[in-house]
Amino acid sequence: ISADLTKEINQNFDFSHIFHLAATVGVSNVNKSPYETLHNNLVPLFNVINYVKKKKLKSKIIFFSSSEVYSSLIETKKIKFPLTEDNQIMIPNKLINRDSYFLSKFFGEKIVEMSGLDYVNLRPHNIYGPRMGRSHVIPELIEKINSNHKFVKIFSPNHQRAFCYIDDAIEQIIKLSLDKNINKKTYNIGNMKQEIKIYDLAKRIKKLLNSKSSLKKFHVTLGSPYRRIPSMKKTLNHFKLKNKTKFCSLNEGLLKTIDWYLK
Repeated sequence: ISADLTKEINQNFDFSHIFHLAATVGVSNVNKSPYETLHNNLVPLFNVINYVKKKKLKSKIIFFSSSEVYSSLIETKKIKFPLTEDNQIMIPNKLINRDSYFLSKFFGEKIVEMSGLDYVNLRPHNIYGPRMGRSHVIPELIEKINSNHKFVKIFSPNHQRAFCYIDDAIEQIIKLSLDKNINKKTYNIGNMKQEIKIYDLAKRIKKLLNSKSSLKKFHVTLGSPYRRIPSMKKTLNHFKLKNKTKFCSLNEGLLKTIDWYLK
Protein backbone atom coordinates (compact mmCIF):
# COMPACT_ATOMS: atom_id res chain seq x y z
CA ILE A 1 0.00 0.00 0.00
CA SER A 2 1.32 3.44 -0.88
CA ALA A 3 -0.03 5.96 1.61
CA ASP A 4 0.75 9.28 3.26
CA LEU A 5 1.25 8.42 6.92
CA THR A 6 0.94 12.08 7.96
CA LYS A 7 -2.77 11.61 7.23
CA GLU A 8 -5.20 9.40 9.16
CA ILE A 9 -4.85 5.76 8.11
CA ASN A 10 -7.97 4.49 6.32
CA GLN A 11 -6.73 1.18 4.90
CA ASN A 12 -7.61 -2.09 6.57
CA PHE A 13 -4.75 -4.27 7.75
CA ASP A 14 -3.84 -6.50 10.65
CA PHE A 15 -0.18 -7.37 11.10
CA SER A 16 1.58 -9.19 13.95
CA HIS A 17 4.49 -6.72 13.73
CA ILE A 18 4.72 -3.16 12.46
CA PHE A 19 8.25 -2.05 11.56
CA HIS A 20 8.11 1.73 11.77
CA LEU A 21 10.98 3.34 9.83
CA ALA A 22 9.10 6.23 8.17
CA ALA A 23 11.12 9.39 8.82
CA THR A 24 12.96 12.36 7.38
CA VAL A 25 16.67 11.46 7.45
CA GLY A 26 19.99 12.89 6.28
CA VAL A 27 21.88 15.75 7.93
CA SER A 28 21.32 18.16 5.01
CA ASN A 29 17.55 17.46 4.94
CA VAL A 30 17.24 17.85 8.70
CA ASN A 31 19.28 21.07 8.78
CA LYS A 32 17.14 22.60 6.04
CA SER A 33 13.80 21.69 7.62
CA PRO A 34 13.97 21.10 11.40
CA TYR A 35 10.26 21.72 12.03
CA GLU A 36 9.22 19.48 9.13
CA THR A 37 11.57 16.81 10.48
CA LEU A 38 9.76 16.83 13.82
CA HIS A 39 6.39 16.79 12.07
CA ASN A 40 7.26 14.03 9.58
CA ASN A 41 8.91 11.85 12.22
CA LEU A 42 6.20 12.08 14.88
CA VAL A 43 2.79 12.54 13.21
CA PRO A 44 3.00 9.22 11.27
CA LEU A 45 3.92 7.42 14.49
CA PHE A 46 0.85 8.85 16.26
CA ASN A 47 -1.29 7.79 13.29
CA VAL A 48 0.06 4.23 13.32
CA ILE A 49 -0.45 3.89 17.08
CA ASN A 50 -3.94 5.41 16.89
CA TYR A 51 -4.88 2.96 14.13
CA VAL A 52 -3.68 -0.05 16.14
CA LYS A 53 -5.56 1.13 19.23
CA LYS A 54 -8.73 2.05 17.31
CA LYS A 55 -8.85 -1.37 15.60
CA LYS A 56 -7.85 -3.12 18.86
CA LEU A 57 -5.06 -4.96 17.08
CA LYS A 58 -2.38 -6.94 18.87
CA SER A 59 0.44 -5.65 16.68
CA LYS A 60 3.90 -5.22 18.20
CA ILE A 61 5.48 -1.91 17.20
CA ILE A 62 9.15 -2.17 16.18
CA PHE A 63 10.23 1.47 16.37
CA PHE A 64 13.45 2.49 14.67
CA SER A 65 15.07 5.13 16.84
CA SER A 66 18.68 6.27 16.31
CA SER A 67 22.14 6.41 17.84
CA GLU A 68 21.65 10.20 17.60
CA VAL A 69 19.70 10.07 20.88
CA TYR A 70 23.08 9.84 22.64
CA SER A 71 24.49 12.91 20.84
CA SER A 72 23.96 15.51 23.60
CA LEU A 73 25.55 13.24 26.20
CA ILE A 74 28.54 12.74 23.92
CA GLU A 75 28.81 16.49 23.28
CA THR A 76 28.94 17.29 27.01
CA LYS A 77 31.21 14.29 27.68
CA LYS A 78 28.76 12.99 30.29
CA ILE A 79 28.87 9.47 28.97
CA LYS A 80 31.16 6.47 28.92
CA PHE A 81 31.96 4.40 25.88
CA PRO A 82 30.73 2.05 24.55
CA LEU A 83 27.23 3.56 24.67
CA THR A 84 24.75 1.55 26.77
CA GLU A 85 20.96 1.63 26.44
CA ASP A 86 20.41 2.60 30.10
CA ASN A 87 21.97 6.07 29.76
CA GLN A 88 19.72 8.97 30.78
CA ILE A 89 19.09 10.95 27.59
CA MET A 90 19.67 14.70 27.90
CA ILE A 91 18.06 17.57 25.98
CA PRO A 92 20.31 20.68 25.83
CA ASN A 93 18.99 24.17 26.50
CA LYS A 94 20.46 25.47 23.25
CA LEU A 95 19.34 23.51 20.22
CA ILE A 96 20.65 23.50 16.66
CA ASN A 97 18.61 22.48 13.60
CA ARG A 98 20.26 19.05 13.50
CA ASP A 99 18.88 18.29 16.98
CA SER A 100 15.35 18.04 15.54
CA TYR A 101 16.21 14.54 14.32
CA PHE A 102 17.44 13.19 17.65
CA LEU A 103 14.51 14.86 19.43
CA SER A 104 12.04 13.21 17.06
CA LYS A 105 13.60 9.81 17.70
CA PHE A 106 13.79 10.25 21.47
CA PHE A 107 10.20 11.50 21.66
CA GLY A 108 9.21 8.64 19.35
CA GLU A 109 10.62 6.12 21.82
CA LYS A 110 8.64 7.68 24.66
CA ILE A 111 5.43 7.88 22.62
CA VAL A 112 5.71 4.15 21.87
CA GLU A 113 6.49 3.37 25.52
CA MET A 114 3.45 5.31 26.72
CA SER A 115 1.09 3.91 24.08
CA GLY A 116 0.21 0.82 26.09
CA LEU A 117 1.09 -1.36 23.08
CA ASP A 118 3.73 -4.07 22.79
CA TYR A 119 6.94 -2.65 21.37
CA VAL A 120 10.68 -2.91 20.86
CA ASN A 121 12.77 0.25 20.42
CA LEU A 122 15.87 -0.18 18.24
CA ARG A 123 18.81 2.24 18.06
CA PRO A 124 20.86 1.56 14.89
CA HIS A 125 24.50 2.72 14.93
CA ASN A 126 26.23 3.58 11.64
CA ILE A 127 24.75 0.86 9.45
CA TYR A 128 26.22 0.77 5.94
CA GLY A 129 26.08 -1.24 2.74
CA PRO A 130 24.53 -1.25 -0.75
CA ARG A 131 21.43 0.86 -1.47
CA MET A 132 21.99 3.40 1.31
CA GLY A 133 21.69 6.47 -0.91
CA ARG A 134 24.54 8.92 -1.44
CA SER A 135 24.32 11.27 1.54
CA HIS A 136 26.08 9.14 4.16
CA VAL A 137 29.79 9.13 4.92
CA ILE A 138 30.80 5.84 3.25
CA PRO A 139 29.01 6.32 -0.12
CA GLU A 140 30.09 9.98 -0.14
CA LEU A 141 33.73 8.97 0.32
CA ILE A 142 33.44 6.21 -2.30
CA GLU A 143 32.03 8.65 -4.84
CA LYS A 144 34.53 11.45 -4.15
CA ILE A 145 37.62 9.24 -3.95
CA ASN A 146 36.64 7.17 -6.99
CA SER A 147 36.32 10.36 -9.05
CA ASN A 148 40.10 10.80 -8.63
CA HIS A 149 39.78 14.47 -7.72
CA LYS A 150 43.16 16.01 -6.97
CA PHE A 151 42.04 16.77 -3.40
CA VAL A 152 39.26 15.15 -1.38
CA LYS A 153 38.12 17.01 1.75
CA ILE A 154 37.66 14.77 4.78
CA PHE A 155 35.29 16.41 7.27
CA SER A 156 35.50 15.56 11.00
CA PRO A 157 38.67 13.55 10.23
CA ASN A 158 39.43 12.55 13.83
CA HIS A 159 35.89 11.59 14.77
CA GLN A 160 35.54 7.87 15.50
CA ARG A 161 32.85 5.42 14.43
CA ALA A 162 32.18 1.68 14.65
CA PHE A 163 30.41 0.68 11.41
CA CYS A 164 28.03 -2.27 11.05
CA TYR A 165 27.36 -4.00 7.72
CA ILE A 166 23.69 -4.16 6.75
CA ASP A 167 23.42 -7.98 6.81
CA ASP A 168 24.64 -8.08 10.42
CA ALA A 169 22.20 -5.34 11.39
CA ILE A 170 19.25 -7.14 9.78
CA GLU A 171 20.11 -10.36 11.63
CA GLN A 172 20.00 -8.46 14.94
CA ILE A 173 16.76 -6.65 14.01
CA ILE A 174 14.91 -9.83 13.00
CA LYS A 175 15.99 -11.81 16.06
CA LEU A 176 15.08 -9.04 18.51
CA SER A 177 11.79 -8.22 16.80
CA LEU A 178 10.42 -11.73 16.42
CA ASP A 179 11.46 -13.14 19.80
CA LYS A 180 8.23 -13.59 21.77
CA ASN A 181 10.12 -13.19 25.05
CA ILE A 182 11.30 -9.69 24.16
CA ASN A 183 8.81 -6.91 24.82
CA LYS A 184 8.87 -3.28 25.94
CA LYS A 185 12.65 -2.97 25.79
CA THR A 186 15.29 -0.89 23.99
CA TYR A 187 18.32 -2.29 22.15
CA ASN A 188 21.34 -0.99 20.28
CA ILE A 189 21.85 -2.33 16.76
CA GLY A 190 25.41 -2.26 15.49
CA ASN A 191 28.98 -3.45 15.93
CA MET A 192 31.22 -2.45 18.83
CA LYS A 193 34.42 -3.68 17.17
CA GLN A 194 36.60 -2.26 14.38
CA GLU A 195 36.20 1.35 15.53
CA ILE A 196 37.94 3.70 13.10
CA LYS A 197 38.65 7.41 12.59
CA ILE A 198 36.96 8.97 9.56
CA TYR A 199 40.32 9.91 8.05
CA ASP A 200 41.56 6.34 8.39
CA LEU A 201 38.30 5.13 6.85
CA ALA A 202 38.95 7.41 3.88
CA LYS A 203 42.50 6.03 3.55
CA ARG A 204 41.14 2.49 3.56
CA ILE A 205 38.56 3.29 0.87
CA LYS A 206 41.26 5.03 -1.19
CA LYS A 207 43.43 1.91 -1.03
CA LEU A 208 40.55 -0.40 -1.97
CA LEU A 209 39.71 1.86 -4.94
CA ASN A 210 43.37 2.22 -5.92
CA SER A 211 42.71 5.95 -6.21
CA LYS A 212 45.33 8.66 -6.72
CA SER A 213 43.30 11.35 -4.92
CA SER A 214 45.03 13.26 -2.14
CA LEU A 215 43.11 13.30 1.16
CA LYS A 216 42.98 16.59 3.05
CA LYS A 217 41.74 16.94 6.62
CA PHE A 218 38.97 19.53 6.90
CA HIS A 219 36.82 21.08 9.61
CA VAL A 220 34.42 19.32 11.96
CA THR A 221 30.79 19.08 10.81
CA LEU A 222 28.49 21.02 13.17
CA GLY A 223 26.67 18.69 15.57
CA SER A 224 28.65 15.60 14.63
CA PRO A 225 29.46 13.46 17.73
CA TYR A 226 33.22 13.04 18.16
CA ARG A 227 32.79 9.35 18.89
CA ARG A 228 30.05 6.76 18.44
CA ILE A 229 30.40 3.14 19.46
CA PRO A 230 27.49 1.09 20.85
CA SER A 231 27.65 -1.42 23.66
CA MET A 232 26.33 -4.63 22.12
CA LYS A 233 26.39 -6.58 25.38
CA LYS A 234 22.62 -6.42 25.94
CA THR A 235 21.80 -7.37 22.34
CA LEU A 236 24.31 -10.21 21.97
CA ASN A 237 24.10 -11.66 25.46
CA HIS A 238 20.35 -12.03 25.12
CA PHE A 239 20.87 -14.64 22.43
CA LYS A 240 24.14 -16.00 23.81
CA LEU A 241 25.63 -15.18 20.43
CA LYS A 242 28.72 -13.40 21.71
CA ASN A 243 31.16 -16.07 20.54
CA LYS A 244 29.06 -17.44 17.69
CA THR A 245 28.32 -14.21 15.86
CA LYS A 246 31.01 -13.34 13.32
CA PHE A 247 30.52 -9.79 12.18
CA CYS A 248 31.38 -8.90 8.61
CA SER A 249 34.86 -7.35 8.69
CA LEU A 250 35.09 -3.67 7.71
CA ASN A 251 37.24 -4.49 4.68
CA GLU A 252 34.80 -7.17 3.49
CA GLY A 253 31.81 -4.88 3.98
CA LEU A 254 33.54 -1.98 2.23
CA LEU A 255 34.42 -4.18 -0.75
CA LYS A 256 30.78 -5.31 -1.09
CA THR A 257 29.58 -1.72 -0.78
CA ILE A 258 32.16 -0.34 -3.23
CA ASP A 259 31.30 -3.06 -5.74
CA TRP A 260 27.59 -2.16 -5.60
CA TYR A 261 28.18 1.59 -5.98
CA LEU A 262 30.65 1.19 -8.84
CA LYS A 263 28.09 -0.92 -10.70
